[in-house]
Amino acid sequence: MFTILTALTALISVMFIVSVASTISALRREDAEVKALNEKHSAF
Repeated sequence: MFTILTALTALISVMFIVSVASTISALRREDAEVKALNEKHSAF
């Protein structure tokens, strides 16, 4: 019983870490796209 609870806790924490990492990478990607758009607009 204890091992099942430990495995579930580890799985949930890993999923949480993965979701946080994907959110951070998505935000960085959007930030890079915004910077690229700003550079294009500043050229005009």
